[in-house]
Amino acid sequence: MNENFCNFIKELRKHNRLTQKELANILGVSDKAVSKWEVGDSYPDISLLCPIAETLGVSVDELLK
Repeated sequence: MNENFCNFIKELRKHNRLTQKELANILGVSDKAVSKWEVGDSYPDISLLCPIAETLGVSVDELLK
């Protein structure tokens, strides 16, 4: 995963009109975790890929490309 992944998460979140806090609540993580994903300081746990993709309206495949 790279900068494209970080930007894609952020763009999808904004497209879905979700704040970092709202996305975090849906996924059961902190808003700081979402922030770190979006700036590339960390990446979501692999177990969160399906819930992230489902919440943001994309496939896991799309999410990882």
